[in-house]
Amino acid sequence: MPRTLVMTGHFPPEPGGVQTFTWELVRRLPADRLLVVAPAWPGAARFDAGLEFPVVRRHCYLLFRGLRRLAARHGAEACWIPAVAPFAMYAPLVRAAGVRRLIGSTHGQEIGWFRAWPTRAALRAVAPAFDALTFLTARTRGEMAAVLGDRTRLVQLAGAVDPLRFRPGLDGGAVRRRHGLGPGPVVLSVSRLVRRKGHDRLLDAWPDVVRRHPEARLMIVGDGPTRAHLTDRAAREAPGTVTITGAVSAADLPRYYAAADVFVLPCRDERRGLQVEGLGLSVLEASSAGLPVVVGRSGGSPESVLDGRTGHLVDATRADGLARVLNDLLADSARARRMGDEGRRWVRETWCWDRAAARLAALLRGAPVDPPDRRDTRSQDAVRGVEPAWDSRSN
Repeated sequence: MPRTLVMTGHFPPEPGGVQTFTWELVRRLPADRLLVVAPAWPGAARFDAGLEFPVVRRHCYLLFRGLRRLAARHGAEACWIPAVAPFAMYAPLVRAAGVRRLIGSTHGQEIGWFRAWPTRAALRAVAPAFDALTFLTARTRGEMAAVLGDRTRLVQLAGAVDPLRFRPGLDGGAVRRRHGLGPGPVVLSVSRLVRRKGHDRLLDAWPDVVRRHPEARLMIVGDGPTRAHLTDRAAREAPGTVTITGAVSAADLPRYYAAADVFVLPCRDERRGLQVEGLGLSVLEASSAGLPVVVGRSGGSPESVLDGRTGHLVDATRADGLARVLNDLLADSARARRMGDEGRRWVRETWCWDRAAARLAALLRGAPVDPPDRRDTRSQDAVRGVEPAWDSRSN
């Protein structure tokens, strides 16, 4: 792989889905070929001290400061921008710094950019500076192709999951005791707490679930701007039945899935379609852990579930429909278990970080990249016992 500059505004120790995507791919690339430029988040110095590759931290998102000097010192021949919105705007500066090959990756936010004329025009203008732009799902590719045409090459590069970290059979008892969940069924949601993740509608649906299943408990894992509001609502409207944990460590997270019976990510489009879900890595983690999943329809989220086989795809803007699906799964544990088993098989066959990292490395060196064949079933890092070194919540 050529010496590569990674310019990212989404990097640990800051939590988030794009941060997880960036970290899981970067940590699988050759460390001696990398230089990461990222914002100076609290705790960054301690995190960076444990890495095998250098990280240059910049104030806020001023990632372009000293770019020409950094590229020359590192001998950078290639650059990866893990989130095109908004960092594609740095593409001309990367080229001016002498970098020969430039790859950018898109997620859910870019769909919103494609739908608003000022940002759509901006992406169309910078697209020719990229040798390739990557997309997560067929849905995002369609929107990109409609806007960008033949301005640049489009290649799939999706997130994945480690099936040895997230697996059935782990002991979730300590998590249940820690949060006082009791012996009844537990519905779990893991994500960043923002409006488009739909937890407000989930709280609307929850009283109906508790009426049908009085021992059921809802556990929401994650942090974000809506956490305080959700916590206040839960205390008023569903006292004793909803737990909002905040962020949890990467080491603990698999046991939170193990403590649950059903997983839900009630995501929806927000701001007239300008904010949508990219894919939903937590959905894949839940499936890998053997849970049936309930997923709201938004952006690329339909590609994180096989509707009717690994779970259900729903209109999560409707609380009554969300409650009905959750009640049905809680009422039929055998069916829920079959869906979880099918989800586990599907994740093992389909979603692999090592294969994704190999595709990224090939793009960076300009090698041909075939359509993804995702039949790999094991993560080599997992086989070696490598664990993520940061708190990856929330997606």
